[in-house]
Amino acid sequence: MSLRLSTAWVFLGLGCLASAYPSGDANDFNIYEHLGNLSPYFVPSNTPESLKSGAPPTCTVDKAFLVHRHGSRSPLSDEVQVIQNLSSYISDNRALFSSPQTTVPGEFAFLVAKSWASTFVTNDLSPIGRQQLFDHGVALRLGYPQLYTDQALVGNQDRVVESAVWFMDGYYGRSANTSATRNLIKEDEQTVSWITPMDTCDSWSYSYGGSAVAAWGTVYLPPIMKRINGLLAEVFPGVNFTATHVHGMLYACAYGTAVYGKDSSPWCPIFLPQEILMHEYEYDLLMRNAFGYGLPGNMGPVLGSMLVANLTDFMLQSAQNLSLNFGHDTTIDMGLAALGLAFDDKYLVGGPVDPNRSWRTARQVPFAAQMLWRGLSCGCGKKRTKRIQLLLNEANFDLSPVGCKSDAYGTCGLTDFLAADRVQAARNTTFGDVNWATACAA
Repeated sequence: MSLRLSTAWVFLGLGCLASAYPSGDANDFNIYEHLGNLSPYFVPSNTPESLKSGAPPTCTVDKAFLVHRHGSRSPLSDEVQVIQNLSSYISDNRALFSSPQTTVPGEFAFLVAKSWASTFVTNDLSPIGRQQLFDHGVALRLGYPQLYTDQALVGNQDRVVESAVWFMDGYYGRSANTSATRNLIKEDEQTVSWITPMDTCDSWSYSYGGSAVAAWGTVYLPPIMKRINGLLAEVFPGVNFTATHVHGMLYACAYGTAVYGKDSSPWCPIFLPQEILMHEYEYDLLMRNAFGYGLPGNMGPVLGSMLVANLTDFMLQSAQNLSLNFGHDTTIDMGLAALGLAFDDKYLVGGPVDPNRSWRTARQVPFAAQMLWRGLSCGCGKKRTKRIQLLLNEANFDLSPVGCKSDAYGTCGLTDFLAADRVQAARNTTFGDVNWATACAA
């Protein structure tokens, strides 16, 4: 069951932000598809929606290269601190919240009932995350019985390793430990890895995304704070939730869902659809500015070039027909940037927010995201040709922005794809060369 938020509210206090999204039927809004890269896994529509689904007629899948994000997890250390700040404020003011002076709005009744306090730990894969990966492993085995490998490349971080374990349990069954090998690759500043290429880029900094998030927060959080405090002013006289508290509420919604499942967090229903959409943009800004087109110069495409090089090398060889790789949302986003996919001409930190923007982290890299590249053999008899297709979270994704001519299913001829300027640039970039040095010079 998915939580649907009413759009019948009047968006007081949001000023010009409200005009970015028209109101609509309450049933049209699914909050769980708008939590950015903290969204639970879902299958989006094709990109663009006009694409046909599946593979073209006469095409069979000969190869597959999978880049899989880890599953749903607990908050990161900086995020859990924001949630704990909120929890502490509520605990320190228990007398206030236990003595409402008038009728409590239904969505805030849990404050009176003392039914919420932060119990989040950090980083751990959640039961939801374990299930996501197991299910995806089963689905891949059933969906592509003609493909097989006994090797997997795994970023050596706990939640990534555990995700790979659960995926492989689903794919290989009880013999997973003896049927396949997990090849761990370190995630540090000394190890060159296409799973985490930013770690070996001297001038890369997470602050490229963090500063954008901070700037956007000053725009969208205060109006939400004002609405909530105004709504509760007569109920709890003296209530004073800050913008940081509101941020904690939004995190508590997203991570309550990630850890305990949909409809489990009491914080999700307190927000208007408009407010969730503003919060979604925060995640988009973070990922685009730290791991995509918002990085300075050509850094984003250069970092993603490693993924493209490994993908194309795999498509050109004939020894293996399946490649399993486990990493992060950042891994996938940098790969998209290297290929010119999900690109927007403008992406303003201070708004206004474009509701039709291409870079959408919820659609691209929800928890347990799957970037599946398929090598297709198409045609009949001796006239069979090779094509390449991207399924991003099981939805067809048009490859024409790469620079090749795509068909109604978004696929390109493999030869045309390999000849595209962006692909050539990626294949001609290696760690430490002039392209890398220019992008990553400290």
